[in-house]
Amino acid sequence: MQNQIEDSLWQLYLGVWFRPCGTLPLSPSGAIISLWNPNGVKKSYADNNRYRRHIYQALKRKGYDMHLMWGCSPDLGYRELSVLVNCSQSQATRLAKVCRQKAFYFVKEGQIWLYNTQNPQQCSPLPATFKARLTYRRPPAYNEAILYPSI
Repeated sequence: MQNQIEDSLWQLYLGVWFRPCGTLPLSPSGAIISLWNPNGVKKSYADNNRYRRHIYQALKRKGYDMHLMWGCSPDLGYRELSVLVNCSQSQATRLAKVCRQKAFYFVKEGQIWLYNTQNPQQCSPLPATFKARLTYRRPPAYNEAILYPSI
């Protein structure tokens, strides 16, 4: 199949947890899209922050209802700042392309699915509900998603 995400990376994506940055809607729905590390390339904290501000403000100007959250590895050691956007699935695909992300999550009726941005035929449900994948644990100080300068 064309534009497939390799299985090892896909499996990592399926193991994601989410850490909200604030209050979520009672019945969250829509896309969860990373605002960091476009095209899967690690960036510095400063570069990621600039990119996040640019994308977030553009989405805000378009009037999207959004909620910031972290997409995390189970131990929270790898985490990317993401946004839950109240939108349709077709809008989600378009927004993930604009954000230059390989994949995105889509929440509907409490279930969460992983979609390949370039190939919507590659999709998988996560093995738990969205609420079961929420965590409020404190993340470690170090974040593996950030490119740190060599010392």
